[in-house]
Amino acid sequence: MNLIQLKERLKILAENNVISFRSAELTTQAFTQLQQAWHTDNIPNSEMLFTHLSTAITRIERGEEIGAPMPGILTEIKTSKYYSEVVQQVNFIESLYGSNLPAEELDYLMIHYTNVYQQNEGGSNE
Repeated sequence: MNLIQLKERLKILAENNVISFRSAELTTQAFTQLQQAWHTDNIPNSEMLFTHLSTAITRIERGEEIGAPMPGILTEIKTSKYYSEVVQQVNFIESLYGSNLPAEELDYLMIHYTNVYQQNEGGSNE
């Protein structure tokens, strides 16, 4: 997925009130941050991650909650060779958001980011 494709996806979701326009902007910034970290325009297999991010921010804004992922998955995530890079990306999102995100949302973001990193060998594939 590239930035144009992401913006098209987010525009449709925002115009249909599935996500907020603020979450679309934050998601665009997070995508751009990952593009810069990987020195690429295209981030394959990232649709789930960035769709989840925009809906997560919208859920938080609307006061909606989500259940926590299975603890075993989080244990596996912490052993990933990309864990420190994933933490940096999630910390960047929290800085954009301006406050701490709920633990459950952070956990799911960690899972999605780790999947994208693993599927793309840490950004070395295009």
